[in-house]
Amino acid sequence: MPRKKTAQKPKTERKISADEFIARVRMKAYELYEKRGFSHGQDLDDWLEAERIVKKELGISNK
Repeated sequence: MPRKKTAQKPKTERKISADEFIARVRMKAYELYEKRGFSHGQDLDDWLEAERIVKKELGISNK
């Protein structure tokens, strides 16, 4: 008897640990800092932008 194909929900969100998420954000924030020529005073902006970028890469919605 042939098996019926069931529709699977597309995977759009990748699950990672909180530690891995923070590590990715930390690296991305440093990349942003580096792109700005290592100028100080925008660390919070870099961190928040890095979080946004990493969430987008992982398919995590900003709720």
